[in-house]
Amino acid sequence: MTPTVRVCVVASALMALVPSVARAELVRVEGVGSVPLEAGSTGGATARQAALEAGVREAVERAALDLASQAGASASADAIRAALGSDLLRYASRFRILEDRGERAPLLELSASAKREYVVTVEVHVDRSRLRVQLQNAGLLGAEPQPSARRALRVAFEGVDSYRVWERIARALGARGGAVRPLEFAHRRVLAEVETKEEAASLVARLGAALGDGLELRAAGMDGETLVVAVATRIPSDVEASPVAPPSEPAPKPSAR
Repeated sequence: MTPTVRVCVVASALMALVPSVARAELVRVEGVGSVPLEAGSTGGATARQAALEAGVREAVERAALDLASQAGASASADAIRAALGSDLLRYASRFRILEDRGERAPLLELSASAKREYVVTVEVHVDRSRLRVQLQNAGLLGAEPQPSARRALRVAFEGVDSYRVWERIARALGARGGAVRPLEFAHRRVLAEVETKEEAASLVARLGAALGDGLELRAAGMDGETLVVAVATRIPSDVEASPVAPPSEPAPKPSAR
């Protein structure tokens, strides 16, 4: 088997060890991998494979540093490297050599024992979603923001003068998918339990906008853990400006002569 074929077989075997992840967020990163060659080293396929793996590690670390920078984290390169662990191939969906620069005088490898180095340029498709989870678990990206959970909020609507008005309010309450459960009907009052993610002020503002000009809603404070909302029916301004005039008296009939 030729060195080139052996390298391809090894690379394929390494890629087979990389687990596939659902909903992977892949980003293409180029990296440069190099390994030192000491005096008497023959280089060849072994050095090429080691340089390939070094290039993958370099690309993964760069992607992790970029992810931390975008998140506003100030973690050091050493901290990120420690969080990722030694097996960086698991963060790579696939990779390949773009350029085999081969053996040359040491430029990247600065150790005293390096007489030459083997260098390759690689293309790596890095799984940012896997990186993100690893860095978050290590506390390097901060806590992942959790979506607001629905909660059950009791609301007392004061001033509801008909069931039709309550139906309009209930439809507006449930417009965002939360359950609406009336608990008590009394004279001009409905007590209901609403599943919502909204704060009280936002809920009342949204309802007021949804109900339009016919009804006016106003937060009237909290009664224990119950939000009290005052409901009033608005009288159209044109009706207020045009009072009903009393009927005019009929004109007197002319008297007979």
